Amino acid sequence: MGFRIGNGCGFWGDNLEAPIELVRDGQLDVLTLEYLAELTMSILALQKQRDPAAGFAADFLDVLQRLAPYLKSQPNLRVVTNAGGMNPSGCAAKARAILDATGLSDARIGIVSGDDLMPNLDAHSLGHLDTGAPLSDIRSRIVSANAYLGAPPIVDALAGGARIVITGRVADASLTLAPAVHEFGWNWDDWNRLAAGTVAGHLIECGAQVTGGLWCHWTDAPDLGNVGYPIVEIDADGGFSVTKSANSGGAVNVETVSEQLLY
Repeated sequence: MGFRIGNGCGFWGDNLEAPIELVRDGQLDVLTLEYLAELTMSILALQKQRDPAAGFAADFLDVLQRLAPYLKSQPNLRVVTNAGGMNPSGCAAKARAILDATGLSDARIGIVSGDDLMPNLDAHSLGHLDTGAPLSDIRSRIVSANAYLGAPPIVDALAGGARIVITGRVADASLTLAPAVHEFGWNWDDWNRLAAGTVAGHLIECGAQVTGGLWCHWTDAPDLGNVGYPIVEIDADGGFSVTKSANSGGAVNVETVSEQLLY
């Protein structure tokens, strides 16, 4: 069995039960939770404007509370999430309190930040890609500006012993790629393996989309209301297979995987 990474969340507001179902049987090495979209970032930015302590996906804290018993019974299980949104440090502070209160005070949290460009936005000469109109034309209406970070800082956090890694805006696939790079020691110029890990991450980043939720023949998926969430089993050479949580509905087949790959 390869290195197993399961994604229990494809968007902010997704099924809160999915992460629990993924870790329940103890077969995961890493649980990823993907909360962010461009609209989500602007919503979180507005929340942070109203309350400097907010600006992250609070659903994650509910999930973490429920995950605590499994983190205790599965000491090698790690969690990588972009729930930090516009405020990774604020999210981490709340997560730290939950871990301490549930007997996990030794579980280290890694924070990945630096994606927020707002503090230095005016120092850049940015223009509209199509028209060339200057940023100043719309500057007063901008509430968020974020760069997509990649896998390296997540790898650094894992290498530093973090069991929980909380990021701001990172490329969705990097939530999966980074644990694979860390596990297998892939080099940053090993393009074939990095590409394979990126594809694996893209396939599972949207949660149940790859397990029947995006399938053109969705009516053929058994028990879609109990759809399982995806797992990739990755080998050291970059080969991987896609499956889903045990005893769950939905489907994983050539069509579901192909459609999510195209998406």
